[in-house]
Amino acid sequence: MNFDIICANCGAPSSPTIGVCPYCKSVMTTEVEKKTPAIANIKKSFNEGRLNQALSLAKALETQKPDSLKSKEFILLYTQILLEADGPSTKIKSLLNQALVDNPSDQQLLEYLEVAEAESNLSRDKDDAGEIVLTDLIRRSPENVHALFILGRHLFWVKKDAQRALRYLEQSVRLRPNFFRAKACLAAVYKALRMDDLAVRFCNECASKASDPEMKKFFTDFANTPINL
Repeated sequence: MNFDIICANCGAPSSPTIGVCPYCKSVMTTEVEKKTPAIANIKKSFNEGRLNQALSLAKALETQKPDSLKSKEFILLYTQILLEADGPSTKIKSLLNQALVDNPSDQQLLEYLEVAEAESNLSRDKDDAGEIVLTDLIRRSPENVHALFILGRHLFWVKKDAQRALRYLEQSVRLRPNFFRAKACLAAVYKALRMDDLAVRFCNECASKASDPEMKKFFTDFANTPINL
């Protein structure tokens, strides 16, 4: 992993894929973001869990400043936002392939393209191709939040394996506490495993952070809904 970001608050090194200092929890800023405040604003919204706002800002930057798509940092951030927003896989792959033209050996871009392609190959089959790729990727990059989430979600909702899904989703949420889709999925896993106190706590936390009234209601209702696998 390439530790090329230094936290301005406490001086700790971290990976660009994390975005938040693992020690003091402040949002970390790259040199590119200092030069492009719009990217820094998008990243701030994203790291704070305001996914809809981050997505709107990213789409606006893409439209208003097409040259932003030449920025590897923006492409990675946009990709992560789209993955969390369940954006179209064709769009995600297109962005990554476009960035790889100028950065053909970039490990982060290649890794996220691997994530996107693996998600497209997930199926109900035993040891399906997507699951194998994601498992191997996580072995190589255990802090890839989105690989952890996608595999955990798949194992739970498709493979009906709450126990295996648990460790992937817990790791995803540990690394990115404001990843509310992952938290909601983890709450469902907790309910399936009869860990009701944790499930209700996570649902209530998601409800308290949600800005959309419909999402607040969803999380509140979900806390009282039984899960049948």
